[in-house]
Amino acid sequence: MRRSCRGGLLLLLLAAGLALPGCRGDAAGELQGFRLDVATAPTPPVTGPSRIVLTLSEAGSRVEGATIRLEGTMTHAGMVPVVRDASPEGGGRYRVDDFEFTMGGDWILRAHVTLPDGRTGTLERDIRVITSPDR
Repeated sequence: MRRSCRGGLLLLLLAAGLALPGCRGDAAGELQGFRLDVATAPTPPVTGPSRIVLTLSEAGSRVEGATIRLEGTMTHAGMVPVVRDASPEGGGRYRVDDFEFTMGGDWILRAHVTLPDGRTGTLERDIRVITSPDR
């Protein structure tokens, strides 16, 4: 009886440990009061190359003159992040033409932002990627 209780406790602790990486509160260094909208082409996003357009705003006004480095990673461990610099389009929009979703599933897009006044921080968005039929 004692052995099965230890095994059950071990499984419970293991399950709790696996669930923790999926629980995210506010990211350290998050830009409070800013919003990041994400649009992809194709929509919905599929594995392979995609264009991503980011719109950065604060209190409803679009923010121009920022620099954004976009990092994409999956919600589980074990993959190399995809990192690309976004190009400004004007009007608070920033574009990444060659973002490569390497596999289908749940992704976290993390924008590392440097604002025109020098402040830095991150904004995150969750995105689901569908496996392309040709992959």
